[in-house]
Amino acid sequence: MKKVFLSVITAALVCSLCGCGSSNSGSSSSSSSVSQSTLSAKEKTEKLLGAVEFPSMVEISADKLDIYFGIAEDEVKEYSVYICGSAAMPDEFGVFVAKDADTAAKIKTAVEKRIEAQRKTYSDYKPDEMYKIDSSFVNVNGTSVSYAICADNTKAAEILK
Repeated sequence: MKKVFLSVITAALVCSLCGCGSSNSGSSSSSSSVSQSTLSAKEKTEKLLGAVEFPSMVEISADKLDIYFGIAEDEVKEYSVYICGSAAMPDEFGVFVAKDADTAAKIKTAVEKRIEAQRKTYSDYKPDEMYKIDSSFVNVNGTSVSYAICADNTKAAEILK
């Protein structure tokens, strides 16, 4: 239990180094005529922030990709990832556009490992939040990889596809 607590505290401290983020983007100007596939990674995650209720979220900076996912900044063309800033909840989501299909497969594996780490942490720490992790998803579409751990993973999957 001490290890889990220390892991959560460490994650919270690391998150505090990521800076503050806004949990709501007041812009819902995405027109319904715009295809989801034409939206950038950032536009997709901002749309999700506006559509699903999240705890206080912070955006992960490029220099933190290695810490959270073991992904080098030069392996992605673009990305947008948000995590719960306090680490009190397992909520997080992201979209990565890899430089090629092999890198997309690597990113998918890295995201799956991240979800498993969250599963181990939150199964003891916050077992009532496990439903979010149990219904989480990782999607690959060409070189795009998206995932979410949240209260409405069905809606998240629709938005991030």
